[in-house]
Amino acid sequence: MKRRDPYIELIGKVLTVVEALRDGDEALSLQDLTGRTGLVKSSIHRILHSLKRHGYVEQQGPGGPYRLGLRFLTLARGFASGMQLIRVARPYLRELRDRFDETTYLAVPQGDRCVFADVQETHRDLRLIGPLGAEVHCHATAAGKAMAAFLPPAARAGLLEDLPLVRLTKKTLTRRAQVEHEWAQVRRRGLALNDEETIVGAVFLAAPIFDANRSVSGSITVGIPKARFSNGLRKIVAGHLVDACRRLSEMLQSLGYESPRWNPLTSVRQTHLPARMLEARG
Repeated sequence: MKRRDPYIELIGKVLTVVEALRDGDEALSLQDLTGRTGLVKSSIHRILHSLKRHGYVEQQGPGGPYRLGLRFLTLARGFASGMQLIRVARPYLRELRDRFDETTYLAVPQGDRCVFADVQETHRDLRLIGPLGAEVHCHATAAGKAMAAFLPPAARAGLLEDLPLVRLTKKTLTRRAQVEHEWAQVRRRGLALNDEETIVGAVFLAAPIFDANRSVSGSITVGIPKARFSNGLRKIVAGHLVDACRRLSEMLQSLGYESPRWNPLTSVRQTHLPARMLEARG
């Protein structure tokens, strides 16, 4: 059976209009856009109207020409900011990966949620792989606990109230009182632990990262297959992990880095982590 092409034609048309506005030396009229894109005028008009309603397109008066709106500039700034953090944090991820020969992860805020933005994988046969782009569960993942625990009290309380406590394994915390206590423990230790709460057979340790405003801006995680994990290793990894995050935070502060605003009060949608995170090779 021939596989159906998942391409969405409307999205292609929207991007064609956006790119035409981007490449124009000045604001473009509806007629200009018709000539540049080859699309039907009525279709372009509907696209422009929708983009204008969301602030991604501006129009110079009724019937006037169009240009890209400020919302695109906001997106670009957020992308550049996120890329800066990934670039600055990557050496610290690699340092921890090389020291322990285990996979390391960077999680960062993105809009009203947090996601895994970078991963540095070990080359061991039995290893944890990177869920790039997957949403972070603040009640279960070490990465999410490390960030949620250091939110301002009001934001932390709002997040806890609306957080969907999805059960991922039999060890997942699913009561709000449990999660609140766990976050308090994370604040006390400066370290978060996920012992098979998201993936059976996998343990994760994470510590928070802070920006120039002393606001939590992400976390670094070290993932270890349960078969290699021990309390002795936990203590050693914890010390180096907390130290690496402290040094990274100092670097971000010296650079004047400010993380994108994370508004977890509206973060009530969390997708599941990929099931194939623990991987055996060989």
